[in-house]
Amino acid sequence: MKFVNKFGTINVLYPTGNFTKKTIGLSMSGGADSTMLCILLAKAIQEKGKKLDTIIQPFSGYDLWAPLDSAGLPEIITFIKSEFPDVQINWPISVVFDTKGDHNKDKNKYIIPLEHQLAKNRLINCIISGISRGPELEDQLTFNVKDKRCAIQRIPGYRLWNEVSKQPDELAPYKHVDKRFVIQCYKDLGYKSLLEKTASCTHPAGNCGVCWWCEERKWAMNAVFNKDT
Repeated sequence: MKFVNKFGTINVLYPTGNFTKKTIGLSMSGGADSTMLCILLAKAIQEKGKKLDTIIQPFSGYDLWAPLDSAGLPEIITFIKSEFPDVQINWPISVVFDTKGDHNKDKNKYIIPLEHQLAKNRLINCIISGISRGPELEDQLTFNVKDKRCAIQRIPGYRLWNEVSKQPDELAPYKHVDKRFVIQCYKDLGYKSLLEKTASCTHPAGNCGVCWWCEERKWAMNAVFNKDT
């Protein structure tokens, strides 16, 4: 199913992909990107009807050091399930860990083994990534990032971006768009109240306003809502 706004075009459940009777693994942190991707997947599945019979299986990593990062996920999943009652969206499967604020402790060391176990036990058939392309470098350089542990992100050379860029389009629908596209979807589809329940910050107190993730979100919100956030 194609979704278009002024910031780009994406295909969800890509026409060339075989998702019939499959369970899609979707990493959900309670952030804006993965939440909207879950909605778009549900809309695409609903559009196809029961003949598609595709299931969404969210999974997540819960960092005890930053509990607010995923605190809103149960409410988000509850809302999406109520919006799409004919689509099977399972409750998230989570791995719990504690980085103790050490950015050298890569969350993927915990989340990737969970992905492998889900696949090994046939709980998922594929994983669709919700990572977007990210702002242009010149835009990122304008970010007022006071927390320097995660400065310029989502550019070629950054590991997570490299992983997504190598994925086929059907498994990485956001790979050609940035966060402005995602935020515009909330506006166009009438989900601004849900957007306000999402959290992009991984600081223990949440919404720190000084990390890269808060700056990226503010940049996209300003572009879509003309600073009326």
